[in-house]
Amino acid sequence: MTTEPVEGDACDQEAASQRQRHKLAATGVLVVIVFTGAWIRALHLDERPLWVDEAESSINALTILQHGFPTDAYLGIPIYENTHVWPWPENSEYEFRDVSYSENHLAVYHGWLPLYAIAASFALHGIQPDQDDGSRSTKHSLTEQKHRTAAARIPSVLFAAVFLGLAFLGGNVLYGREAGWAALITAAYYPFHTSLSDQARYYSAQVTLTTACCILLWLLIRECRWKHVWLGGIAFVLLFHTHLLSFFTAVVMTAFCMPVIIHRHKDWLRKMLLFASIITAGTLPWIILTGFYQHQSRIPRAWSLLRIPADLPHYPPFNMWYAIPGLVIVIIALRAYLSRRRLVPDASIAAVRLFPVLLFLGGWTLVGYAAFLLFMPAVSFTKDRLSLSYWGPLFLLASTMSVVLVRIFTPRVSTRLCPILASLLMLLIFLSTGHSLAIAHTPGSGEWRVYTDIYQQLDSMHLTSTTKLYAAPNSHLVLSFYSGVPIQDITPVRKSYLDSYRGEIVYIEPEVSVETGILDPARVREAALRDGVVLSQDALEQTAIRLRTYAYRQSMMDAVAPVGPAGLEPLPAYARELLAAQRAQVSTHFANFGYELVTRGFEVRDWSDWCAVLKYRFVDPRARRGTHANFAERLRGADAMIVARSGTAAIYRSRWHPPHSTGSLSFRFVR
Repeated sequence: MTTEPVEGDACDQEAASQRQRHKLAATGVLVVIVFTGAWIRALHLDERPLWVDEAESSINALTILQHGFPTDAYLGIPIYENTHVWPWPENSEYEFRDVSYSENHLAVYHGWLPLYAIAASFALHGIQPDQDDGSRSTKHSLTEQKHRTAAARIPSVLFAAVFLGLAFLGGNVLYGREAGWAALITAAYYPFHTSLSDQARYYSAQVTLTTACCILLWLLIRECRWKHVWLGGIAFVLLFHTHLLSFFTAVVMTAFCMPVIIHRHKDWLRKMLLFASIITAGTLPWIILTGFYQHQSRIPRAWSLLRIPADLPHYPPFNMWYAIPGLVIVIIALRAYLSRRRLVPDASIAAVRLFPVLLFLGGWTLVGYAAFLLFMPAVSFTKDRLSLSYWGPLFLLASTMSVVLVRIFTPRVSTRLCPILASLLMLLIFLSTGHSLAIAHTPGSGEWRVYTDIYQQLDSMHLTSTTKLYAAPNSHLVLSFYSGVPIQDITPVRKSYLDSYRGEIVYIEPEVSVETGILDPARVREAALRDGVVLSQDALEQTAIRLRTYAYRQSMMDAVAPVGPAGLEPLPAYARELLAAQRAQVSTHFANFGYELVTRGFEVRDWSDWCAVLKYRFVDPRARRGTHANFAERLRGADAMIVARSGTAAIYRSRWHPPHSTGSLSFRFVR
C-alpha cells in the first residue's frame, strides 16, 4: 500500500529548503563582510613604524617571551613609559621608578591579554627578544623592522574581526536582524574602528570584549540561561585582563541591572553566584600576586586637573559636533515612541522595541563616560581614549537607532534595503560630526627614513659597550624595539649620575620641530621673494631646515651654556616673520593636542618642552627644565648634530668632562 504525498508536506519541505538556502546565503555574506573588514584593516600594517605606545606594548610582549609574564626591564635596563611620581631613593642611577609596574616588578598599568596576544604573534613569526651583548650597533635591518611591526599589529586585526561578528550578533540580540546587518555593514568600513584595529595596543581588544560583555549582560537580563552565565563570566574576566576601566564600567552596569534580573528570573541567585565566582576566580589571584592593590594610590588621576563643567564641552559627547546630532536623533526617536500609535504598524513596532535598548545602551555609555572622568589616570586622559570603554555599546545603539529612523521615515522599505540605508545614515552622521573618511592612505616611508637615518649615524660612531644611549621620552621605546640596543629615557636618570659617568653618553631627540607647514620650503620661498630675496634650491632647503630647528637649537644652547654666546645665525626680516607665525601655530597645536590636560598651565614651545612637562608634571617641571635639566651639564661641549635628511632629529655625543667646565653647543647639519 502506498501513500500519496500530501500537498501541504511538499509546501513545508519547499519552504524549509528555501529557508536553508537563505540561511546559507546570509552566512556566506556574513563571512565575506567579516573577511573584507579584516582585509581592510590588515592592509599597510608595516607601512608606518610603531608609535611610542605601540612600542611599549611590543616591548612588554617581548618580556613575556623572556620570563613568561610582562616585567619592568628589557635589554638590561628598566622600562619607562609613564609620568614620574614614584621616587627611587635606593638607586644611584635612577631617580624614579616607573608607576606602570608594581613592587613585584610586574606590569599592572595595562591588562595582560593584549600583551600575551602580541607575544604569541611574535613567537609565531619567529621574533625573539634581543639580548644586551654589549654591541651598540643596530641589530635589525629595515626589512626585519617592518616584519616586527606587522607581527605586533596582527592581533588587533584578529580582535577586530571578532568585533565584526559581535556587531552582527549584538544587533540581532538587542533589536533584530536589520540592526545586526546594519551594524555589521557599518563596522566593516567605519573609519574610527579601522584606525583602532591596526595598532599594536589594547584598543581593539577593549572594544571587542566590552561589546561581548554588553551583549551577554543583555542576555542575562532577558533569558539568564546557564550558558549565558558561563560565557558572561569568562568575557568579564577577559575584559578585566584587557582594560580595567572598561571592566569597572561593565561591573557597575551589572549592578544597576540586578533588580531587573532578580525580578525576571526565579533562579537568579544560583546563577549570579556562579557568575560572581567565575569573575572572582579569574581576577583576584592576579590582583594579589602582582601587588596591584598596593600600587593604585600612586597613580595621579585626571580628575584633579579637570575644571568641571567648563571642560565638558571640550570632550565628546558634550562637544558640539557630537552633542547636537546625538540630541536631534534622540529627540526624533523619543518623539516616535511617544506618538507610536499614530505611526504605521512597522514604524510603531520599531519605536516600541527601541526604548529598552536605548535605556540599556545609553546607560552603559553614561557609566563609561563617568568612569573615565573619575578614574582615568591623568597621563592617559585623551579625547581619543575617552569613548573606548563604551564605544562598542554606543555603536550598537547607533546602529539600532539608525534602523528605527529608517523605519520611521521610510516605513515601506524592504527588509534587505533597510540595513543598507541605516548604514548610509550612520556614515552621514559620522561625516556631519566633523570627521573625514580618510580613504587615501598617507605613506609612512618618511617616518621609516627618519629612524634609518638615526641608526646610520649611531652605527657610524662605532660606539663601545661603555657608551650610555639615551633618548627623549618615549621615543626611546621605539628606538630600542627596532634597534635591539638598550636606549633609555633620559628623564628618570639622576643628574648626579649623568654628570659623574666617565664613559660616553649619546642623547637622541627624534623630533625637534613641529610640522605646521609654515616653514615648508615653498612657504619660505614665497616669504623670501616678498622681501626681494631669491634663494637657490639648495639654499632654500638649507634655510627651511635651519628655520624649523631654530627655536629648538636656541633653547638647547640656552640650557646647556646660558652664559655663553648664543652662536645662532642672524635672521633676515622674512625669516623672523615666519618664526613668529610658527610660534603662534605651535602654541595652538599643543593647546589642542590630545594630552592638553597634562600640559595645561605650562609653556610648551616644542616637543622637548612637551616631553619634560609630561614626565615631570607631578614633580615640579619648572625645576627640571632649561638650565635645570638633568642633561644640561653633561651636554656642554658635546658633538651636536641635526640629522635633516628625512626629518629633523638631533643627536648629541658627549665625552666626560669635569663639572662646571666651560663650553657651548655648536650644531652641525647632516643632510
